[in-house]
Amino acid sequence: MRLLLLGLVLCAAVWLDLYAGYRRIRIWEVWEIFLGGGEAGVRYTLLQLRLPRVLISMLVGMGLAVSGCVIQGVSGNDMAEPGILGIHAGGGLFVAAFFVFSKGNAGSFSLLLPLLAFCGCACTGALDYRLARTLGGLSPRRLLLVGVAVSTGISSVTSMLMLRLSDSEYAFVQSWLSGNIWGSGWENVLLLTAGLLVLAGFCFYKSRTLNILVLGRQTALGLGVRVGRENLLLLAAALGISGLCCAVGGGLSFVGLVCPHLARRIVGANFRQLLPASILIGGILMAVSDMISRTLLSPKEISIGIVAAVLGAPYFLFLLARGNFR
Repeated sequence: MRLLLLGLVLCAAVWLDLYAGYRRIRIWEVWEIFLGGGEAGVRYTLLQLRLPRVLISMLVGMGLAVSGCVIQGVSGNDMAEPGILGIHAGGGLFVAAFFVFSKGNAGSFSLLLPLLAFCGCACTGALDYRLARTLGGLSPRRLLLVGVAVSTGISSVTSMLMLRLSDSEYAFVQSWLSGNIWGSGWENVLLLTAGLLVLAGFCFYKSRTLNILVLGRQTALGLGVRVGRENLLLLAAALGISGLCCAVGGGLSFVGLVCPHLARRIVGANFRQLLPASILIGGILMAVSDMISRTLLSPKEISIGIVAAVLGAPYFLFLLARGNFR
């Protein structure tokens, strides 16, 4: 029942997001266009510009939420999420390095962005995992500390590289690092949808394993779980999802951290309900953030990452005040 209510809220948020923007689209115009009619200009605005962006915002929120939920379950640390572990910083480093060493532009970069961002996220995640194991084992505290250290180092290198960029290149990279749905085309909708179906589906399949892993390493081993192998597979899936989201959404913060906590308060800690609840809440948060980013200072647009951080930060502080972190 609670998942159904979250689904209805998500549908309402996406529906309202379709109306938002500098060009207001009325309710009857939306229905008319979906039924095959409508003016050509309004039809183009809705189907080629606004609808893909709304869907990408929703899918990115869903992906980051499930990625954060899985990473928290694997690490046993409620503060773990792709951004805090430096995953997005790795993608940002590859973005900045491309502009510095290739002197490309945003148009040529659009074809390589998904691959570069994915590689950056994957390399950073592998580095976190390797360092944590090398320094004494994959404990929650150690993984968090290693991630923060790696993120700080990568961010410093990225900042130094950005000093060599032109004004336009610097603005593009900075916008990407802040979180910006820039690649709002149908090809990215298909890419995210396919990636989430495969990788998030795998995480759902492993929900029973996640329920066992949160009980602790020794308990999981006693129940016959191959902890090292399962941790590696689940982390790879979570980082793959994060890499895809990072490719089109940039360095979005707090989504992967806050959404699992909200979901846990609504449906409990069972990953069979926690994963779908996190996905729905992530979609809601990003749909609302996208709507605010396009309407608050219209016709100017605020970075969606800034809006998501503003919405998520108060709850993050609330969690810190309550001490609800492991």
